[in-house]
Amino acid sequence: MNDFRLIPYGVSSFADIRTRDMYWVDKTMFIPDLEQTQYAFLIRPRRFGKSLFTAMLHAYYDVNYAKRFDELFAGTWIQKNPTQDKGKYLCLRYDFSGINKDNKDVQAAFNKYCQFRMEAFIDEYEGILSEQVIKKLQSEEAGYNQLLILENALAKTESKLYIFIDEYDNFTNTLLSENNQNLYNELTSGTGFFKNFFTNLKRLTSGNSNVLQRLFITGVSPITMDDVSSGFNIGTNISIELTYSNMLGFTENDVRQMIDYYTSVGVYKLDKEESILELKKWYDNYRFSEDSTDTVFNSTGVLNFMFFTKNKTKFPSDIIDENLRMDSTKLKHLVYQGTTLNGNFDALTEIISRGGIFSKINRSFPFNMLKKKENYVSLLYFFGFLTYSGEFMEGEPYLVVPNETIKHLIYEYMRHIFEDSIENLNWFFDLKKLSKDLVYRGDFKPIFNYIAKLINEHTSVRDFKKGHEVVKTFHNVYLQVNDFYYTKTEHEMNKGYADIVLFPNYAKYPDMKYAYLIEVKYIKRDITGDKLQLEIDHEISDANDQLDKYTEDHPSRKEYHLKPQGTVDLKKMIVIYHGWEMIFCDEV
Repeated sequence: MNDFRLIPYGVSSFADIRTRDMYWVDKTMFIPDLEQTQYAFLIRPRRFGKSLFTAMLHAYYDVNYAKRFDELFAGTWIQKNPTQDKGKYLCLRYDFSGINKDNKDVQAAFNKYCQFRMEAFIDEYEGILSEQVIKKLQSEEAGYNQLLILENALAKTESKLYIFIDEYDNFTNTLLSENNQNLYNELTSGTGFFKNFFTNLKRLTSGNSNVLQRLFITGVSPITMDDVSSGFNIGTNISIELTYSNMLGFTENDVRQMIDYYTSVGVYKLDKEESILELKKWYDNYRFSEDSTDTVFNSTGVLNFMFFTKNKTKFPSDIIDENLRMDSTKLKHLVYQGTTLNGNFDALTEIISRGGIFSKINRSFPFNMLKKKENYVSLLYFFGFLTYSGEFMEGEPYLVVPNETIKHLIYEYMRHIFEDSIENLNWFFDLKKLSKDLVYRGDFKPIFNYIAKLINEHTSVRDFKKGHEVVKTFHNVYLQVNDFYYTKTEHEMNKGYADIVLFPNYAKYPDMKYAYLIEVKYIKRDITGDKLQLEIDHEISDANDQLDKYTEDHPSRKEYHLKPQGTVDLKKMIVIYHGWEMIFCDEV
């Protein structure tokens, strides 16, 4: 038997965590605030603790768990501060991630799942429903009609209902990601079964019976909700409200307490402050309200880190949690109009080349409006690819990529967009080999020549006007096929902004030899002849001045691990493109 609390990585059963005395971060203090919203809709990125939080609410409100309250909530905030609604409801809980996503049978799979959940409900509340009602529920195939039968039955009793729908958009997002928009439109249209489900759900919130007292829905995007319920007019989207910004995820204090606990029981042996720095780089920096001054860590990422560092004396070789990956190949359709790249590609290149983008977040938008830049940026925010930075310009918040894990994933997303037009299928392995020359031997020209070749192969992007941003995007994306570096773009150094900085991932690769400071210049294709040479000379001179200024940023030397404080040499580089052709690449 373990003499310490198990790390609940991948566990979403609240009852299991509490009865098996696993480590748990108390979020019960948000229950009173959540009760202020009768019908709530919460969007958070994948693997952010939505299912566990939903399970905790279920255990708190379910009449069947009332006698176990002190057992399950011992030592929590809510045990000392219970609300009047504790243990008051019959709870019907759906998890739509469990629906078979086979396109041909999605309606049958949905109805079968709803029947399974209704059978469980009947068993859990034996004696509440009459035999006649039970027979009606069991014979009704359509999940949306079961809701109405249940409402009519409970209206004749004193019982009140709380419905939880976890991962409401899981299977619909799969349909969209597989480019099956026709089937998606069918099920979310006026006569579609999913539309009907939410139409009847709305009836339960607005009927005179007052049976459905509370509703809590989670998902990763507002798109399906907008399509099935006209902008979720059956309740309140609380996703970007300050009150709930830290409701999911871990605060820095949570992470510190966790490290302290596992250190105290002797299974965590790494340096606490170095661990916090690593976790901040890879899993922190999410703000779920533009007014939030605090950031939160992705909880699954932190638990993964803690799980794989038990009794270890160095950091994991691969710190990115595979469970956080979205299948970015299935998101390619979001930047295409037919076979042509659309305006969303411009937004993506701006994010990668500048490190962020100024944009408002729209809480609600249908799928057919994703071509609007603000909606696409909002979707990236809800997916967790972007987060509030706390900065504003002319009333618009500045959104940034939150951490190195997401940076790797968004770069991977961009590479998948480009893959169809790359003629050389071995590019990934070629770049991985050339990366080692860059890192350990300071031989940079081969990898930059290779990236220049890839840019020339991408004929589909040659017509885009933002040439400088596209070129910078390519370098950011393809220099990151390995995790040797933390790639930072438009990084502030000595009151200036460096184009690309390659900070060594020194915790993982302590034998690294070189770091890089890169200025990328772009000259329009229509500048030729003598004017071209004058422009090249001007750009080289300007880049030299900028690089000299940036290298005077002494606080960065420690982060670089530069000599004499560390073991890494810094190379300062200038790369110049003339249209889509690299015409200069050298160190200074």
